Amino acid sequence: MNSLKKQIKIFCEKSKSKGNGHYVRSKRLNNFLKKNKLKSKIYCNKTNNQINEIIRNCKSSFNLILDFKDYRKLKLEKDNKILKTIVFENVKKRKFFNNVNVFPLDIQFTKNSGSAFYQFPKDIYSKKNIYKFHQFKKKIIKILVIQGGTDANNNLNKIIRVLKKNDFKFNYELIVKTNNKKSIYKNNYNSKKVKIIGKVKNMSKVYNKVDIAVSSCGGLAFELGYLGIPTIHVTSEPREIIRAKLLEKKELGVFCSTENIKKLINEINRIYIDDVYRKRLISSRLLFFRKKNKILQLLK
Repeated sequence: MNSLKKQIKIFCEKSKSKGNGHYVRSKRLNNFLKKNKLKSKIYCNKTNNQINEIIRNCKSSFNLILDFKDYRKLKLEKDNKILKTIVFENVKKRKFFNNVNVFPLDIQFTKNSGSAFYQFPKDIYSKKNIYKFHQFKKKIIKILVIQGGTDANNNLNKIIRVLKKNDFKFNYELIVKTNNKKSIYKNNYNSKKVKIIGKVKNMSKVYNKVDIAVSSCGGLAFELGYLGIPTIHVTSEPREIIRAKLLEKKELGVFCSTENIKKLINEINRIYIDDVYRKRLISSRLLFFRKKNKILQLLK
């Protein structure tokens, strides 16, 4: 029987410190597999014993998918019912039974890496969501500021504080996206230049309103890239720093550390002033991030 007709079990995790990225990606993958008429089920935050028990109790062969931040504490028993173990972001390349490593975000790897293995939200594929180049003649330029779903490194307040105090060469509004509004300092609410929004069902509605983005360098950075939105990557997460520097080297978006905010201000001004630079940036990002999904090929 074709392995695609077998069951697929997805195990992942989420927390404030680990973020929501692993769960969000697994949930999207689960929906994608079901849409392709595959028997898929997702499990989140299960212990080693619980995972091994679920594997042991499976009566037929299946594909196993793992999506964790750190695999050092994950101890799985060998089981011949496992046809293939697909492991996401296994940077240390720890061995599992019949495993294949996939690196959607860690683009420094040459095999099974990049946006072809990233699960974008289904609404992002709409043609109307593609960022089109246009002259910046509008009175107010909208700048999205986002640090993943949980802002695990607490960077949002620092970025907002610096941006709203700097005089850009244009009128602007900061659109701050966070799943936890309470984490934003009260004085950041008391500004006409700052609009803070919480959880939304459709991020495309947010993306469609912005001209420039200031983002960390996780999954949301890939979504901004898929749409072509000019983006500056600000992060203090070690793996994201590696990724952001690689994207900067490929001229797909400048990386700014949280200690080098002046570079962030200069880059925003350049994107606004230099039409040629902005047009090239948009085109390069669309070309790099818009790839056909290859996950099903790995399951065959």
